[in-house]
Parts: sequence; C-alpha cells; structure tokens
Amino acid sequence: MSIVNMKKMHLLGLKTERDMLLDAIYKMGAVEISDITPQVQENEVQQNRFGQELEKELSELDSKLNRLKFGIDFLKPYVTEKNPLLYGKPKVKRQELDDMLSGEEQYMAVIQAVFELDHRLARLKAEESKIRSRMELLSLWKAMDIPLEELGPTLETEFMPAAVPIKALEDFKGRLAEKGLLFEALKIGESRDEAFCLLVCHKAQKADVQDAMKEFSVSMQEFPGLKGTPEEIIAGDERRLAEIEKERQNIAGEARALSDQRFAFEVLYDYWNMVREKKRNMLKMVETSRTFCMTAWIPESLAEKLKQRIGELTDSVYIEFSSPEEDDDIPVLVENPRLVQPFELITELYSLPDPRGIDPNIYMAPFYFVFFGMMVSDAGYGLVLALLTGLALWKLKLAGQGKKLVELLFLGGISTFVWGAIFGGWFGDLIKLKPLWINPLDNPMAILVLSFAFGVIQIYTGLLLSAYKNIRAGRLADAFMDQGLWIVFLSGLIMLAFPQLGSISKYVALGGALGLLLTQGRAQKNILMKFLSGLLSLYGVTGYLSDVLSYSRLLALGLATGVIAVVINTMARLVGVNAIGFIIMVLIMIGGHIFNIAINTLGAYVHSSRLQYIEFFSKFYDSGGRAFEPMRIKTTYVDFENL
Repeated sequence: MSIVNMKKMHLLGLKTERDMLLDAIYKMGAVEISDITPQVQENEVQQNRFGQELEKELSELDSKLNRLKFGIDFLKPYVTEKNPLLYGKPKVKRQELDDMLSGEEQYMAVIQAVFELDHRLARLKAEESKIRSRMELLSLWKAMDIPLEELGPTLETEFMPAAVPIKALEDFKGRLAEKGLLFEALKIGESRDEAFCLLVCHKAQKADVQDAMKEFSVSMQEFPGLKGTPEEIIAGDERRLAEIEKERQNIAGEARALSDQRFAFEVLYDYWNMVREKKRNMLKMVETSRTFCMTAWIPESLAEKLKQRIGELTDSVYIEFSSPEEDDDIPVLVENPRLVQPFELITELYSLPDPRGIDPNIYMAPFYFVFFGMMVSDAGYGLVLALLTGLALWKLKLAGQGKKLVELLFLGGISTFVWGAIFGGWFGDLIKLKPLWINPLDNPMAILVLSFAFGVIQIYTGLLLSAYKNIRAGRLADAFMDQGLWIVFLSGLIMLAFPQLGSISKYVALGGALGLLLTQGRAQKNILMKFLSGLLSLYGVTGYLSDVLSYSRLLALGLATGVIAVVINTMARLVGVNAIGFIIMVLIMIGGHIFNIAINTLGAYVHSSRLQYIEFFSKFYDSGGRAFEPMRIKTTYVDFENL
C-alpha cells in the first residue's frame, strides 16, 4: 500500500560461478543490476578486456537475433497461429528447447534459405516496378506503329518523339510554320498536361526545329535499348508480368514448405534474447582475474530470501545489503491492494512517484472511481461497459498496462452503473425507472453542489497529504503554517456560504488569513518583505477557487451523456412507425448508444485523469521516479517451463 523499500545489494563472487549465480537471480525476477563500471578505474580490474569480449559476444547475438526475427516475420503470412491474446503463448519444455538448440545449425540453414527467397522476391519486385514504369510511358505512344529502334535520323529526315505542353501545341506548330520549315507533328497520345507527338522534319532544318522546341518547353522522349513498336513491347511486358506473378506463387509455395520451422525460430529467438539480456547486465559488473563484483537493487522484503537461495548454491560468495544513500538513484516499485492496482495506470502515464515521496494511488483511486461513474452516469451504459470489459478480462490473456486499462474500465463500468441507478439513467430515458436519489436534468444545481463538495474533499485530502510529508520529514511547523492554516482559511470561507454558521465563519476565515499573512513570508529577511510576501500569499485563494470550479465537469459530462442518450432515443422513435422504420429505429438506437458509450467513456477517462493530475497531484505529489526494472525471464513468442 505504498512505495516498496529498496535495499542496495553488493555481491562479490567467483567468475567460475557467475553464470550459476546470475541464473538464480534471473529466475527470482526481483533484482535490478546497477552499472558500476564508471566508478572503477581500469587499472584496478581487467574491465576493458572483459567489456570488449562481451561486446563481441553481444554483436554476434544481435546478428543472430536479427536473422531469426527476419525469418519469423517473413514466414508469418504463410502460417496460421493461435491468437496469444485468446490462447496465451505456447509452452516450451526444457527438453524441447535443448532439442532445438542442438539442431540450431539446421535452423540457421533454413534461415539462409528464407533470405534467398526474400532476395528473389526483391529482384522480382524491382523488375516489376521497372516494367510498370516502362508500360506507363509506352501507353502514351501505343498508337504509334513505328518500331522504336527506327526513330531518329534517316537519309533525309529526322523522326523525333517529343512531349509538347498541350496549351503550347498550336503555338509551337504556328512558329514552325512561320519559319517556313518542312515538318509534320503527328499527335500520338496525350496526358492531362502534355501532348505526345512524333515530329518529322528535314535533317537540314533540325537545328531550327530544336530552337522552337526550347522556346515552347518541348522535351524529347528517349527509348534507349527498346526494340519493336510500343504495342509489341507492352504485350511482351504483360507476358513478363504474368511470369513474375507465377514466380511469386512458386516462391510462396517454397515459403509455405518452410513455414513449419517458424515455431523453432520463435523459440530460439526468445532464448537467445534472454541470453543477450544477461550479457548486457554483465557489462554493468566489474571483474578481476578470478572474481566479479556487482551492485543491484532488491525489494527489502526479498533480500533475505535471495541471500538464502544463493547460499544454497555456493559458500564462495559475499553478499551485503545496505540502505540507500542520499544521492542514490533508487528505482520505484509500488505495492497496492488488488482493487487499487488498475488505478496505478493513471499515475504511470503521468509519472512515477519520487522514491522518497508518497504513493498517491491508494488516495487517488476512490476519487477516480467516483468521478468516472458520475461523468458517464447511465446504468445501462455502465452495465454494457462492465460486461464487455469483464468478458475481455475473462477471455483474453492480458498483461501489463493493457490489463490495467481494461480492469480500470471494468471498475468504471461498475461505478457508472451505480451512479446511473442513483440518477435514474437507463440508456437515457429508454427504460423508465425511478432514480434512487435525483434526476440531474430536473435539478442540476444539486449535482453541481455535490461536484463542488467532492472537489473540496479531494483538495483537502491533497493538503493533508502534503502536511503528512512535512510531518514525516520532521517539519511540524511547516505542516501547520503551509497546510494547516490554508485548511482553516478555506474552511472559514466555505462556512460563509451557510448562514447558520455566520457567527463563527468570519472568525475562522480571518484567523486563517491572519495566520497566512504572518507566516507565509517567513523565508524573507526583511520585515517589510515578510509582510508583503504574506499578503501576496492570500492571492492563492483564487487558485483554490479555480480548482474547485474545475469539478463542475462532473456535472457537465454527466448531463452530456444523458442528453445525448435522450436525443438518440427521440430520433429513433420518430422513424419507428412501420416495419422498415422499426428496423431503422433499432439500428439508430444500437449505433447511437454504442457511439455515446464510446465517446463518453473516453471523456470520463480523460477528464477524471485531468482532475487527478492538475487539481489533486499539484497539492502534494512529487513525481520523477524511475521504474524498477528487475532481471527476469521476458519472452515475446513463447513461455519456457522449468528453464
């Protein structure tokens, strides 16, 4: 229910036992190794040579992993595999892994065959692209029945294929006529902007024609290496494209024949990826000719368990645990009750807590739960949301933040159902049930007051947590002056809204204001600056007022959900006058309510988070923590048993 206390572990062992010790640490999955190499001089250890050897091994592993990943991705379209979200990852026993490792050379030969298939496909793709570009060009000259190799000079004439801007075609012809040139411009085809013409002129007048071509931006068309008429070449290209497609099908058949090896590639990839991670962690250690040393972080509750487990393996090891020092970069691991864990996602997306601060999740979770439900506030919608997310949690193999998000929406659906029943919303007004308390559409002011009340409670909670931080640090006076007096002042202002408390509310407010005036400038040395700083601090009340007003979104989003639902129902009823209209009515209701659930669930998620980040966390939360990343067995494709 808080930030887990961490211990710094120092371990000194024999190099001959390093792999055995690391395997034990790896399987425990609760130790994060720190990089201590910058702290050690090279003349004290053989770190330079050790690091070079490891870097070479890592480079070879990266190459192997890249080849395996390529084989996995290439063969993916040719296999049918079970969705891991529905069925989980395949289980691989130790004996199966050993068999695959012993036959690794054979699998790498298959990978080489896969590379060759890919190279063949790449060559075919490049050839196809070249052919299609040529066909696109020649399609504009398809009507020309002269072989391309015969274009150019003859004994007395020049045959020049050219692209003429359509707008300049007539002017170009006119200019040639003005010069009295013997020419012919045969239009073969055209695109949106250009006309493709075969220009025929006397050889002696070629230079004059070319001058006119420059004047009107006419460009020569060249067909290097092509023989035959455009139509003949296009027909040949089409035959070649058909052959290319046939070759592709043959390659696909060869790939399908190799696809049964893909599972072995996945197993080998996950295994060697784990080996790579181990070796990367070795780079963080230092060694001598016979020993190695490592520093790591481990949860305090698991320190003795790890020490006992390593002690069972060897006596030739020294382990020491110490408390973190002031300048240590302590990783953060939070531990909360099961119902609170989904709400950790909200904090993780913002920033993890400072390791020496407060874990906000246990305090934030009840508010988020309530606010989410108030913002959607339709029992029907809550029921649908809870059922869908509950089904997803039951059927899908979710993990990490994805699982937390679905669990959060499941709890949000329950809250929505409760608040919907309180407010009487069941798919808008589709199901007319009496509200357990009040209909927001009938009395929105009551809900607005309730929203402000929740806001005040959460802001006070934030101030109390900030006071707790000061008290825990031994700053009792700061807790009283910086949080206690603000609570007194704000309480007095709130009491002014109740006439029956008028006799004492002004004294409470004045007492709090006076206390702030006298204490908030205590850091200043000059007495005048102390007074002015205290006076200016009272302006902070506008910030608190703004924070409270932000909670009006609880009413606004709740009303929006209800009003949109009613509008959807009204639109649907207008068309439901006959059989066809009834079908349309049902479609409008289903589509409209699905849209309303989706858009308002998103709105509730975003705005509930915003209230935590801006209004709540700003009062006490110290962020900036670094996530605890222990060495553990992490796989992409399979799960190893008894590894």
